[in-house]
Amino acid sequence: MRDIARDIKNHAIANLDFYLEQYAANVEAAGGHVHWCPDAEAARKAVLEICQKAGAKTVTKGKSMIGEEIAINHHLEEHGITPVETDLGEYIIQLRDELPSHIIAPAFHLNMEDWEEAFRKHHTDLPADRQFNERRDILIEARTKLRSKFLAADVGITGANFLVAETGSSVIVTNEGNGDLTRLLPKTHIVVTGIEKVVPRLDDVSILLRLLTRSATGQDITSYVSWMSGPKRESDADGPQAFH
Repeated sequence: MRDIARDIKNHAIANLDFYLEQYAANVEAAGGHVHWCPDAEAARKAVLEICQKAGAKTVTKGKSMIGEEIAINHHLEEHGITPVETDLGEYIIQLRDELPSHIIAPAFHLNMEDWEEAFRKHHTDLPADRQFNERRDILIEARTKLRSKFLAADVGITGANFLVAETGSSVIVTNEGNGDLTRLLPKTHIVVTGIEKVVPRLDDVSILLRLLTRSATGQDITSYVSWMSGPKRESDADGPQAFH
């Protein structure tokens, strides 16, 4: 299976121009917009312009390594927009103003006492005598704080694990459900991703997905595999009004 996946990726990279153009054409046919950014500065500028056009004050974010690479959070903050990391590990990292220590588990280096210290420092509106006896107490508090952020967000930003040229779909895999809340609730959704994520067909994703989850966390499949194919259509129950 690894050999098949290697061949898929090598083929996609060898024909990158063709598959990127096919992907972009299908995104635009579905009502979305594609922005080509040659470097980090251009990417930050594109994201900021979309957020400003949407009148965004709060932006929720799913975990995105390329978002870390281009330092999009600091750029948004410098222009008066509040980014909120919604992945549990990324959330505590943001509170502590640290960089992720691992691509899958960004807060791998922290223990429960570190979490409690950060939560007490930043969640000052909650009772000072509350107890953190179990890991679930951390989870419940984070969920309580993040729920209002999800509902208030004007723009949601995610990464992408795959870009499917055949359909113009972007795919993310998550275990917490925050990716879906980030992409579905705000009126505008932005996918920030590298061009190397493109694959030719849906069938290719089925191969790569099986390897991705096993390599990342040892799971047969993640809790959520989310497919994003443009803005909300009339027949859709939910989704963003604008897709970039």
